[in-house]
Amino acid sequence: MKKKILLITPENEEINRFRKSQFNNFIQITMPYLAAFIDENKYEITLVDEYNQKVPFEEKFNLVAITVNTSNATHCYNISKKFMDKNIKVVMGGPHATLLPEEVKKHCDYIMVGEGEIIWPEFLEDFYKDNVKPEYICEEVPNLKNMPTARRDLIHKRYFTKGAVISSRGCPYNCSYCNLKQIYCEPFRTRPIKEVISEIKTMKSKFFVFWDDNFLPLPKTPVYSKLKEENRLITEDWSYYNGKTRVAFIPKNMRAEELFEGYMWFRREFYSLKSIYKRIRKSKTNILYNLIVNLGYKISLNGTKNNF
Repeated sequence: MKKKILLITPENEEINRFRKSQFNNFIQITMPYLAAFIDENKYEITLVDEYNQKVPFEEKFNLVAITVNTSNATHCYNISKKFMDKNIKVVMGGPHATLLPEEVKKHCDYIMVGEGEIIWPEFLEDFYKDNVKPEYICEEVPNLKNMPTARRDLIHKRYFTKGAVISSRGCPYNCSYCNLKQIYCEPFRTRPIKEVISEIKTMKSKFFVFWDDNFLPLPKTPVYSKLKEENRLITEDWSYYNGKTRVAFIPKNMRAEELFEGYMWFRREFYSLKSIYKRIRKSKTNILYNLIVNLGYKISLNGTKNNF
């Protein structure tokens, strides 16, 4: 008998408003990719992206899987609680679960720490056999060769830009603000070029983004530890760490409000009509698409307010 699994790409209301005003919202590829590992002889799959869908709390599932990013963590916990209150099992993974597993495991039944290519299929098999463990930790480096193609057929159609592909993982550098070294302990890795090209050819969109692996003081990064030691973190409310609408720390030699105002000034200048015209005239490629994308970013400025 098949078990019903719900895969959720979460997005809180604040970031959703920001994204929807930009027009160029590429799909979040994590859950469509993980869906490719699921045996449909054993599971009935439902995939929901909160960018353009509502979480079906009224439906019955055997398992709910949520990928957790730091800025979405509190929102994810709220989603999880609603399902757990109905005795529906919840598994969480993603960057925040890898960085702060002790926090995340308080809000779910099962947790996945690290990269998912090996432990996700193992978890699914154990859950199907009712022999599941509370924690699955990736202890070896997954090979990026022969990665399955993301299940784009499960993606809701209301996307302006549907193409997204992963060509690499990790980073060869060690910047103080970046948490990739804490998430991916091994060096920078790439997929075989032929496999990346083959996946791109399966897309029906002319436009796509390389969704490869940030200027935020995220947990476990050196800059986060330094800012905390210097008492310059404004809050540990993870919703402030979204890199779009809020400031999470106090810079040196300026107030947090001044940092936000400077950020907004840069965005207004970069997406001014004069600047947009200059870039489009210079590139002379995909003029209509680039115009729409740039105007989307310009419009999004109206919805970005100081949230101190």
